[in-house]
Amino acid sequence: MEETLKQILSEIQTVNQRMDGFEKRFDNLDKDMNDLKDGQEQLKDSTINRVGPYIEEVAKHIDERFDEVKEISEDQQRVIDTLAVRSVKNESEIKDFRRILKNQ
Repeated sequence: MEETLKQILSEIQTVNQRMDGFEKRFDNLDKDMNDLKDGQEQLKDSTINRVGPYIEEVAKHIDERFDEVKEISEDQQRVIDTLAVRSVKNESEIKDFRRILKNQ
């Protein structure tokens, strides 16, 4: 019977050693998961910190380009309006010349 108890004790010690190994593995997994979470947070923060200013610069550039295009468009519209007035004036003068030529 004493031999059986020694075998049982030996088996229990073996099981305990295996359990210790599992606990160490789980501890390592927990540490690795925490490291991954920390890394993910750092990546998120650095991405936000880099992308935020970039988006602001892009928005500023778009605003500047829009203002330039708007100014050019307004200048072109003024030229078109001036040409339209001149065209109407020229048409009127041409009609006057035709009438004068007909009456001669």
